[in-house]
Amino acid sequence: MRTIFILTLAIITCQLNGQELKRRAALGIRMQNMNDSLKKLTNFKEAGGAYIDLVLPGSTVDQAGMKPGAVLTKINGNKINTIRDIGPAAGTLRDGDPIEISYFQKGKTITKKVKAVGRPHEQIEGADMLYDVVELPGHKLRSILATPKGIENPPVVYFIQGYTCSSTEFAMVPDITSMKLYTDWIKAGYAVYRVEKAGIGDSQSEKHCMEMNFSEELEIFRQAYKSLQKYEQVNTEKIFIFGHSMGGVIAPILAKEFNSFGVMTYGTLIHSWFEYMQELTRVQGEMFNTPYAEVEGDIRRVTPFWYDYYIRGLSKEELLANEKHYKMLEDEGTLEQFKNGVFMDRHYTFWQDLQQVSLVNEWLQVKSHTLAIYGEYDIQALNANHVKSIARIVNSNNPGKGSWKVIKNADHGFVTFNSMEENVQTLNSRGYFQALTSKYNPEVGKTTIDWMNSLK
Repeated sequence: MRTIFILTLAIITCQLNGQELKRRAALGIRMQNMNDSLKKLTNFKEAGGAYIDLVLPGSTVDQAGMKPGAVLTKINGNKINTIRDIGPAAGTLRDGDPIEISYFQKGKTITKKVKAVGRPHEQIEGADMLYDVVELPGHKLRSILATPKGIENPPVVYFIQGYTCSSTEFAMVPDITSMKLYTDWIKAGYAVYRVEKAGIGDSQSEKHCMEMNFSEELEIFRQAYKSLQKYEQVNTEKIFIFGHSMGGVIAPILAKEFNSFGVMTYGTLIHSWFEYMQELTRVQGEMFNTPYAEVEGDIRRVTPFWYDYYIRGLSKEELLANEKHYKMLEDEGTLEQFKNGVFMDRHYTFWQDLQQVSLVNEWLQVKSHTLAIYGEYDIQALNANHVKSIARIVNSNNPGKGSWKVIKNADHGFVTFNSMEENVQTLNSRGYFQALTSKYNPEVGKTTIDWMNSLK
């Protein structure tokens, strides 16, 4: 599949209070891994390289003289064997930073030194974009506030993303489902607010997202809420939190602390992380047609590890010293990552810290109106039982304030599928990114807007 690093370099007018946060750089290329046919086409004789089939005018590589049909071979002296090497070689570059690019073009190897060009800013139809900064010790984090044009003091949706250390800014993929949802909210008269995680996007942090535990990440979203409350452009008396996936764990904590006007969750959980991991193994096993005996074997094999990891909170060294745990991680193909302190794409302490959170107790203290949403074909969130429980728990202390909704044909990423089998097949065929950019489920926007409007 071709990788798109940047899709547009349109000139965008934005109000920039956060100029001290320089933009991340973008190369401005679309590329593919080299194969035999591309080697023959380019007459490139060496191993590795990335074939460039699109160069955007005015981009970083355009300034270096690269044209479509070139083979990118090095960035700042780092050899490019596959497109996976691009991120480590160029991922920390910012607008104006010097960059040395080597490439093979028309039978010659060319090396040029240029200045990197920053990524474009987002555009949302009908919105004014404010790029700003959330500051806390050790962090300067990029925040983005989109406000609907022509509406004074609009209510605002604070969107809290899932657990991955990935950007919540989508200027380079404007058709992605999240952007479609933001656009729906803007058109309905709601502002939209987001903050990047530590070290992600334009953010500058002494400690990267991949090194943080849950409590440290929670503090980022807490401070971002405080920053949101200072904006005169929005109605800070009507802040709606929208917690997507793991953001639905953070949502009740902030709603409790700040008594937000409303709180929505999408595709989240109510159980402890230890319980969720056991449930996930069984439920997803059925979704992917794994034989029951194999699922049962998996549960019994990994539960002792999970118990020592989540419940007892043993250190990485203590867990690796256990021969059975070591062998289990090796069999799962996660041993080397765990040795480096990484488990399921986060620092291993993130999940231990998360285990300490009692979501039941957090939701019991929420006084805000609450809407818990589940997509009918959500593989990650497993089933609707979690959102039904959230509504019941909120109503137990605040009758009538908790509600839940299942959105037909929707999955975890706001994508439309006709069946769970279609979703599974799309994931297995690695076609999910295409679905994310072409099959937005508009009922997600409609459901949330109708609910927010009902509270005005």
